[in-house]
Amino acid sequence: MSLKVYNTLHRKKELFEPINEGLVKMYVCGPTVYNYISIGNTRPIVVFDMVRNYLQYLGYSVEYVQNITDIEDKIIKKAQEEKVDFRVITSRYINAFLEDLRNLEIGQVSSMPLATESIDEIIQFIERIIKNGYGYVVDGSVYFDVARFPDYGKLSGQDIDEMRNTEDDGFSKRNKIDFALWKKAREGEPSWDSPWGKGRPGWHIECSAMSTSLLGRHIDIHGGGMDLIFPHHENEIAQSEAAFPGEGDFVKYWLHNGMIEVKKEKMSKSLGLEENWILKNLLKIYSPNVIKMYILTTHYRSPLEFSMEKLEEAGKALEKIVTTLKNIDFLIKHDACSGEIEEEKESDKRIALRLESYIEDVENSFRESMDDDFNTAKAIGDIFEFIKNINSIIQKSDFKASPSIKKNLSSASDKVKELGVVLGLNFSKEIL
Repeated sequence: MSLKVYNTLHRKKELFEPINEGLVKMYVCGPTVYNYISIGNTRPIVVFDMVRNYLQYLGYSVEYVQNITDIEDKIIKKAQEEKVDFRVITSRYINAFLEDLRNLEIGQVSSMPLATESIDEIIQFIERIIKNGYGYVVDGSVYFDVARFPDYGKLSGQDIDEMRNTEDDGFSKRNKIDFALWKKAREGEPSWDSPWGKGRPGWHIECSAMSTSLLGRHIDIHGGGMDLIFPHHENEIAQSEAAFPGEGDFVKYWLHNGMIEVKKEKMSKSLGLEENWILKNLLKIYSPNVIKMYILTTHYRSPLEFSMEKLEEAGKALEKIVTTLKNIDFLIKHDACSGEIEEEKESDKRIALRLESYIEDVENSFRESMDDDFNTAKAIGDIFEFIKNINSIIQKSDFKASPSIKKNLSSASDKVKELGVVLGLNFSKEIL
């Protein structure tokens, strides 16, 4: 079986074939840094870390870019509330975010650009859009002319009438559904020089400019939460394809993770965070592996309920795997047989062969699960089935570990740890 991914753009699973053989270019929307990240913000971080890991497991080289939005309305509002420069806010929460990534033990990305360090690229990108006839200037602000882009709505599936009811951003423009590429500076707000006067970039244009600058005009995977499909990712498509018209799709595969919900409501840090929603607080209680296990035991596209009870369940599930690995480690290091074994029994050889078969089976079933749109829930189930099969051997009252059995138990333990690493789970650390 070959990898298939659910492409939001076409609303179906598709065979994964990167644009360039052997190389995957991947861009994931990172946080807007005006608060600590929540467990809801953590889900795409864990999910797309897993996606990158599995692609590498399949033999691909992966260029993975995750941005940080460090200029946006919510940041400005927070700075005004605290009566400080906006950089005080962004510095505080960027440092907290990076610390969270370290503590969560997330793999390194290729690049983590800041919007404020990409102003030149953003301005150049907007100039291309205007030159191509898709943008217009009104009193120092620049807007995208949605009516000029006939494919607008192809990602979200919304029609123009629905989009007309979206919230206005407070700036004058031709049509309500047009969106800001560049916002004219308001008094007291951060601003940069541009051909249209002092101002700051709109939120959507940042990702188009940064992804193009770092990964090129066409990327394989663009990821983020389902809440970003509209308007953020819809606008990214319009901007990016208007900047380079006639060159095909900006993104080949759009992947979106489901939301984390509390009592049927979407978790949102803009509405205020409960203490136990904040990742840095959860990491004081639970290990990174428990938090990742909680997230990965549900398919990434499905909604995920949050509760401390769910995290406790994840911890118990992790403990079952770790206990088996510890038992294997004990059996390998301590000879259960008295004296030296000169010749193994036929029954020992049969058990060793069974272990070999189980190892091969879990490798195949794990890959089959992951090839089905990164089905980590089923892949973890495959690991549990493997653990169950091992325990059916080593927990028998008359079990003794012969040299060939020990060898294959060692291989079985290594396989569990290897597959865990693909998911982003460090079982070895739990054994120490």
